[in-house]
Amino acid sequence: MTEPTDGGLRAVVDRTGRLGGRGAWLHPSHECLDSALRRRAFRRAFRAVVDTEAVAPALAALLSTGAAR
Repeated sequence: MTEPTDGGLRAVVDRTGRLGGRGAWLHPSHECLDSALRRRAFRRAFRAVVDTEAVAPALAALLSTGAAR
């Protein structure tokens, strides 16, 4: 999911799967995230340039708690 910021859009992790708006599906693994970032998949999925800085820490938190599906 994305949320607006002063500088554009920022990708956020939707833990519930219920946030409104356009989304992008990502497997809960660091390898998948690295591949998506390398291939610029977020940009294509959201059809805009997005800040993805918060995705890696959120994914790490989900994986460490076992909350990732």
